[in-house]
Amino acid sequence: MARAALNWSMPELAQRAGVGVNTVNRFEAGQDARMSSVEKMQAALSEAGVIFIAENGEGAGVRLPKGFMPATVPTASHASLKVRASTVRAGAARAADRAMSDMDASPEEKTERRERLTNEPDVVRKARSKSRDAS
Repeated sequence: MARAALNWSMPELAQRAGVGVNTVNRFEAGQDARMSSVEKMQAALSEAGVIFIAENGEGAGVRLPKGFMPATVPTASHASLKVRASTVRAGAARAADRAMSDMDASPEEKTERRERLTNEPDVVRKARSKSRDAS
């Protein structure tokens, strides 16, 4: 939770804490980690502004100071968005195929319906074309 609050990747926390990425991964998965490694990660997170809240009967937690803005804000590249969109469309197509498996329709009708549900909408395609033309 603390790493996510700062928008840090596992490699970034590992580098700032002076531990290995596998150490961060194991710790976040609830597996064993050396106390010295945990202390290094906590120190790096505290130095970045994370406040650790002690167990009070409701569970331990973390928070950031009021008005705190993380220094690193993740941004998505155009390429990664395209990959994600295509992945989502592929998953939607599989779900549509499963939903239509018992439907009384021809294969052509099912294909047409799936495409209407999963293809990139014309309005998005047009907007993307305009943004590319402007650059």
